[in-house]
Amino acid sequence: MMKLNYIKTFFCSAMIAGMGIFAACDDAEYSVLDTHAYINEALDGTGTKVTVQATGETTTTINIHMSDAASVDSHYKLVVDPSVLETYNKQNGTSYVTIPEGEYVLPEDIVIKSGEYNAEETTITLKAFTKEMVDSGEAYALPVRLVSKDGNYPVMDNTGSYVILAENIIQFSAPQFYGGAKLSSPEYASDPKSYSQYTVEARFQISDTNNRNRAVFTTSDGEDGGGSLLLRFEDPQSANNDHPAHSLVQIQLNGSYVNPTNHFDVNKWQHIAVTFDGTTYRIYVNGVDSGKLEGGKPCLKFKGIGWFTDGDGNQSGWWNGCKILVSQIRIWSVARNAAQIQNSMTQVSPKATGLEAYWRMDEGTTEQRSDGTYTVFKDVTEHGYTLETKQNVTWVDGILSTDTATPWK
Repeated sequence: MMKLNYIKTFFCSAMIAGMGIFAACDDAEYSVLDTHAYINEALDGTGTKVTVQATGETTTTINIHMSDAASVDSHYKLVVDPSVLETYNKQNGTSYVTIPEGEYVLPEDIVIKSGEYNAEETTITLKAFTKEMVDSGEAYALPVRLVSKDGNYPVMDNTGSYVILAENIIQFSAPQFYGGAKLSSPEYASDPKSYSQYTVEARFQISDTNNRNRAVFTTSDGEDGGGSLLLRFEDPQSANNDHPAHSLVQIQLNGSYVNPTNHFDVNKWQHIAVTFDGTTYRIYVNGVDSGKLEGGKPCLKFKGIGWFTDGDGNQSGWWNGCKILVSQIRIWSVARNAAQIQNSMTQVSPKATGLEAYWRMDEGTTEQRSDGTYTVFKDVTEHGYTLETKQNVTWVDGILSTDTATPWK
């Protein structure tokens, strides 16, 4: 059996890609390795996302390679291995569950022919999500491991597995507001929570950035001299070569602030996330790391939270004249990383680790109270934090999670 000497950079990159860890390789000693098979995509990462169509079947491909030309025909297969997904979830702080058996099709035989370095492109088929899968709210994935059928050449452990994240296309309704949505949570107001780390995020569409001080999210611990967090559309005060006026969602703390490097466009679905890891705030615009701010109160108490209110606290109408569509509002007690944010902008499991409150905003109930009519939005976690507003709601139906923009009503 032919053997190869591997340069350190290749071996280290395979270890990093396969295990999701970083290791020092300068002083490592590597012996000669037997020829082996591996999943080529695993050299660059442990998984990829596939959008599963609402009907029919969706296909994706991976490539099975050999480290040296095979001297005989070699046969492999892919098997579903939940332990691969368990490792992936632990490394990435996610809560994916394995796609049920019968909802995917794997090739029965993958052949690397004698004298070849790779098999023909390998196709994996994912069936449309069943109603039970959609209704569960779970985030699904297909963890596959490459296995030799004939024992001719072994499979490299670290690059022999791969995770396919299956994001299904969801059709949903969303509330449209004309002016500020003024969403608040009575449960957070009556029973404030302190998180040493946190993430707040929302997906939304706005019709203009014609005014400043429009708060996307705000909270304060309610104590004199205490902590606060305000995310608001603010700068630049007039349009420049880089950004339209008031198109930057600014992080503002007590006495300090930072503007992101990326702005929001109007009339498009977009996503914002702000994380705090105990020392540093980071802001992500459409999943892209767009700036950071050092400092802040480590245990900010989430009290009196508000979404899409006016940033000065006086409800003076900074959002006046602007239409807003709102979806996927969440609060976490962990600092999410860029990959986690990018992979879950349109959906996430209600059981995800660290998810404290999750408002899909796809339905609401109307309640008549002594002080007016409220629309109440359910928290789909088990924590029971509702959002409510007295603002008028116009429901927009038939939106797809893959839509980049939705017409206004």
